[in-house]
Amino acid sequence: MDRKQNWKRKGLTKPNRVRQGPFLAEKEYGYRYSKFSRRGHGNRRPDENVVISTRSSTRDQVTTREWNDLPSELLPSIADRLGIIELLRFRGVCKDWNFASSTASAEIEALPNRDPWFLLYGENNNSQCTLVTESGKQYIITIPEMDGATCLASSQGWLLVYREGLIFFFCPFSRARIDLPVPTKFPPMGISDHVAVFSTPPTSQDCVVCIICRTNKTDDLELYVIHRGATSWTKHKLNSFPNKIECAAYHNGVFYYFDNTDLMVCFSIKDRSISLGKVRYVKSSNERCIPLRFISNVEKEDMKKRLDLELGDVSTCGTTVSCLNADKMVPYENRANAKGGGTRRSKGVWFQPRFHQIDKMLSW
Repeated sequence: MDRKQNWKRKGLTKPNRVRQGPFLAEKEYGYRYSKFSRRGHGNRRPDENVVISTRSSTRDQVTTREWNDLPSELLPSIADRLGIIELLRFRGVCKDWNFASSTASAEIEALPNRDPWFLLYGENNNSQCTLVTESGKQYIITIPEMDGATCLASSQGWLLVYREGLIFFFCPFSRARIDLPVPTKFPPMGISDHVAVFSTPPTSQDCVVCIICRTNKTDDLELYVIHRGATSWTKHKLNSFPNKIECAAYHNGVFYYFDNTDLMVCFSIKDRSISLGKVRYVKSSNERCIPLRFISNVEKEDMKKRLDLELGDVSTCGTTVSCLNADKMVPYENRANAKGGGTRRSKGVWFQPRFHQIDKMLSW
């Protein structure tokens, strides 16, 4: 007896079947039975067929749900997994999504070996900036705090900025700002080479800032140092160092400043002392060394090629990129013309894109 005759023998009408995965499922999850007469299932009328149970597909119900129906407890977890551009879009959807991302910081952007982004600012004497991502995409954004400013340092998404006689930490995406005391008799930005480093993010109680600079008339270097919570800077001096500082970094309680001749200036936080040293290169990671390395010329050219910008006389603030074996130092390039004042020329800064949010009452 074939399958069709078997259905008829049992008094059933063969159900419609649809393919679902590797199995056959009954259409609408229900069976279509025939009413039996009292004289036996062999005597039935076609008009007596009824549907005993039917159920609509749950898949159709899911597709009709709105995005604002997402459980609120899931939103922070989603925000924590977003990159900086996606996070900014996420925060702009509605107030609930903005509030749910109050602790998100785009930490995924800080993974090791990620190339920094670039911010070109100061063009045409206004607050319009050009943002270039790691992939080369460009965005035009308005950041009033960068109009007439000079970046002294960049690390972990924070910029150390000098503007109109003020020094402050600044996050360009969240607009978070922490003001610092201004050093007395601080050399003007237009006639000095200023390079800065900070040990940890400014929200840390252990944060120490060190700015190195020189006046236009001498070869002497001056270091200005301030600890978190202090109200004034301490000044240190190094006589006769004519070379230009190109890279800067911090490691294990010491600030390092490197020139282009493999000389370095070291400042120890613990000893509060300045010393000179010579860079020594190692061939093996087993040798005792500082886990830092200079960016190669090939890497530098690749980064500039990705910008697709005419930098010309643009002065750029360098940074340090986190890497697995040794952090990579991106150099400072000071091309400002001293006679032109320097503060109103186009400038740029390499930085890691992060979204730092701080308490409004937080101060240095």
